[in-house]
Amino acid sequence: MLLDPSLARAKIIDRIVAIVNDEIITLSDFEDFKKNAGPGVPEKRLVDLLIEDRLTKQITKKLNLTPTAEEVTKRINTILSQEGLTQKDLKEFLRQRGISYSQYRKNIEQSIEQERLLEREIRSAISIKEEDIRAYYYQEIKRKGGEKSYHIRQLFFPRGTKEDREKKLAVAKKIFEEHQKGIPFEKLVQKYSEDETEKENLGDLGFVSEKDLIPELRKAAKRLRLNELSRPIETAAGIHLIELLKVQKEEEESYQDAKDSIYRTLYEKEFKRILKNWVKSKKEGAYIKILWRGRKSFSPFSTFSKEK
Repeated sequence: MLLDPSLARAKIIDRIVAIVNDEIITLSDFEDFKKNAGPGVPEKRLVDLLIEDRLTKQITKKLNLTPTAEEVTKRINTILSQEGLTQKDLKEFLRQRGISYSQYRKNIEQSIEQERLLEREIRSAISIKEEDIRAYYYQEIKRKGGEKSYHIRQLFFPRGTKEDREKKLAVAKKIFEEHQKGIPFEKLVQKYSEDETEKENLGDLGFVSEKDLIPELRKAAKRLRLNELSRPIETAAGIHLIELLKVQKEEEESYQDAKDSIYRTLYEKEFKRILKNWVKSKKEGAYIKILWRGRKSFSPFSTFSKEK
């Protein structure tokens, strides 16, 4: 080990992260999983997701839901037909993104497995009744009446570093003060906006539905009087100044027009609930031993989440 650094690296990479039933998950498995998970997910959460993924695959295999090579090929051909692509186009597309064709086939295989598992274990348990849809309509749509839309003009500064935030907040406060002194907001947009499109349309967003506004802007819009400018509003996206130009109430949807949309809303809610309970029950019935929860948490001693 002391003479060959590569052996030391190999030992670290092969560290055991967890044991799921009779299957070992290594640190190299974790790193591969992390690449596909996208940025920003805490390592502790990634370990849990990887365990759930591995457990799901074990159940899929046990239920014999893995598609044949012919079924995978058929699915790929269907995708190509729908997109108007050839095999050559697909392989070139994959090559440009650093994905091998064999890996793509593996991804399609896993996708089919997941569809079959969800159909068997989750979707078959979902039942949305007509009375549920009608009750939702009268409680959430009819009772509340037509939804409001706000005609808004905005000046927006995207979130940057901490130093940028302080500078932009100072500028936003200055803009608000200048408007209070009588300078029209559209002129201030032209003067201070960092976005050319925003300058061209004078910050006019047109009518925006109440449900489409992020919470902070929705709250501000409800409080503003017509032609009033808000104080600087900070959100996860950045700093906003909004001026309310007009408010209108949208026409109330009929039950028949809203029915399909309500069904999808209720279906998605029920799907998430059943899936969460299903995953929880499968984890409770499995042998799961976690030895590593992220680089800051490693200990030479084992930690246990569930043993049966």
